[in-house]
Amino acid sequence: MVTQREPAHTDGMRRVPSLPRWILVLAGIGGAAFVVALVVDLSVGDSAHAGWVIVGPTPFLVAGLVGAVRHPDGAGWKWLLASGAMFELSVCVGDSLLPAFGDRSYAWTLALARDWVDNATAVSALGLIGLFPTGRPQRAYERWVLRIAVVLAAVLPMLYAVTHPTMASPMFPTPGVPVLASPLYVAATAPAAAVTEWLRYLCVFGSLIGFVLLALRYRRTSSEERRGIRLLLLFGAGAALVVWGGVIAVAFAIDGRAADLALIVLWPIALTLSLGALVAGLDADWRLFVPDQPLRRSMGYRLLWTLIATSYVAAAATLGAFAAEFLPLGAVVVLVAAAGLLFQPAQRRVERMAARWVFGPRLDGYRVLTTFGAALDSAPRSADLLTGLAEAVRTGLGLRWVRVRLDLPDRPAALPTQGLAGDRTEDPELVVPLAEGGAPLGWIECGPRRDGHLLDEDRRLLRHLATQAAPAVRNLYLTAELTARVEVIRRQAADLTASRLRLVTAQDAERRRIQRNLHDGVQQDIVVLTTTLAMARERLRRGDPSADVLLASLQDELAALLHEVREFAHAIHPPVLADQGLLEAIEAQATRLPLETVIEADACLRGVRYPEHVEATAWYVLSEALTNVVKHADACRVRVALDQPDGRLTVEVRDDGHGFDPASPRGLGLTGLADRISIVRGVLRVDSTPGHGTVLHAEIPVEAPDD
Repeated sequence: MVTQREPAHTDGMRRVPSLPRWILVLAGIGGAAFVVALVVDLSVGDSAHAGWVIVGPTPFLVAGLVGAVRHPDGAGWKWLLASGAMFELSVCVGDSLLPAFGDRSYAWTLALARDWVDNATAVSALGLIGLFPTGRPQRAYERWVLRIAVVLAAVLPMLYAVTHPTMASPMFPTPGVPVLASPLYVAATAPAAAVTEWLRYLCVFGSLIGFVLLALRYRRTSSEERRGIRLLLLFGAGAALVVWGGVIAVAFAIDGRAADLALIVLWPIALTLSLGALVAGLDADWRLFVPDQPLRRSMGYRLLWTLIATSYVAAAATLGAFAAEFLPLGAVVVLVAAAGLLFQPAQRRVERMAARWVFGPRLDGYRVLTTFGAALDSAPRSADLLTGLAEAVRTGLGLRWVRVRLDLPDRPAALPTQGLAGDRTEDPELVVPLAEGGAPLGWIECGPRRDGHLLDEDRRLLRHLATQAAPAVRNLYLTAELTARVEVIRRQAADLTASRLRLVTAQDAERRRIQRNLHDGVQQDIVVLTTTLAMARERLRRGDPSADVLLASLQDELAALLHEVREFAHAIHPPVLADQGLLEAIEAQATRLPLETVIEADACLRGVRYPEHVEATAWYVLSEALTNVVKHADACRVRVALDQPDGRLTVEVRDDGHGFDPASPRGLGLTGLADRISIVRGVLRVDSTPGHGTVLHAEIPVEAPDD
């Protein structure tokens, strides 16, 4: 991207950005009125009124001008500048020009102009207060109120002059202002004089209507705007009390000295209260004057305290000025001192209430820690603990959002990863680590405060809260881990119970098989042999030569029965296993199988003896696997491997049969093998694919073998 530089100015001056035209117009009106009022007052020797021009409307004009220049898009500053300019023009026309030129023939035009300017000041005040602090209408009724106020402000001065024989007098007493006849008076309109008089007062006191609009607007604004509105309402009420106190003091004053004292003391106080509230509300964080946030907070609180103290002093001064008209000086001093002592507790209470109401609850570290501790105690092992901690921090510090996030190795599935309070719409302003005993657990992520950025005291308190929360988070982790382990133990216990039940069932089935084989096989054969033996004996008693043939057949049948009994006993526990060892028993079993059998084993395992339970389990697994191969695999070749790596005896049987789907339900054979292996803490693995044979692999932990 190429940046085009502006051509250098030959005069070496920096280009000043142009201001909006409305700022220039209002500043010109107010500035011209200020100059004219000063010139007129000083020319007639009225230095007191010249001082009023400086300390009365000029601060509003200057504050509005500075704010409008710094924030040209701020409609609230526009209303403040308009109010200051109209106020300045009203003082110039009504309090400077009219007393100086009241004896001229055109003085009635000055009075008419004064009414228009007073009405314009009232409309500006209505817009400033009623649309505070944004300065823009938000509802249709606000627009209609402004339109009606503008129409009345424009029409009423002329209607008053037509319906009254004299021009309107100023709302507040102004020395030196004459009563002027109205050349526009029409006698036929006299019945409407009362209506125009009432409408005139309604228009002039438009600021009161503005407070009504402000109260209606308060319910729909955000927390930031509500703080400014509360500030304006609080000190606007204080300014109104001071103003009316001054009016009462002037009205009841016997001599001019008390009246001047009331005006000198009360009017600047009222203006300070109202102007301070307006500026603080329009620039809630004081960024216009103080860029540093902690300093802004300190100045805001001190200004708040100063305004309350000023109101307190103003009330005391008003009481003293009023009492001085009726009591001697000593009594006045005693009365004011007593009133000050009586109202001092009320002053401190108002200070606390105002600070909490306007700026929100101040940070109370003890209260936050207490609330945080209660959150820890209420749910020390609950899954909602993280959310509860986040909510306690967010509520205690007045933050927009807080998230407590965990980052733990081997985290149990039941343990939540985070707890969020509030709506997370931006990156965290502060991240405080959670650690217990030097081991990291997670973080506390904090968003900004609702009324600004985090302060140093907030950061220190958050570190204390993180230190307090770390043990609870650690306990939550340990509880979740313990719960997971207990659940594993519970499942293992259930599996063990089911396995034992299956073993009992299998043993019962095995005993029934042995009983059936003995009853249907050996027992029947013995019965037949007994019958045959009885027949041979009978033939021998008769001398029948066929007895020798029958005895020879009986001998052959006894030999067959003996072989069958030996095979049966071998299937249960081969003698070679008890006499020689596992490898020799496998080799002996291989000779009995009706298919090719390959045995793979290290020669050093020949003659090695293992604990009885190991040999019995290994032989059981081997015999069951080979039986399954012969009965179900339809295999041509089987390979048996025996090994002992790392203190574990491994037995593997691999066939080239048709295989099966391991996901299909298992019969009692494989389930019984798994149960038998689990008893000795062994491992059984079966790998099979339909059409590709089966591999059965068993591992049995052994002790040192007996050589």
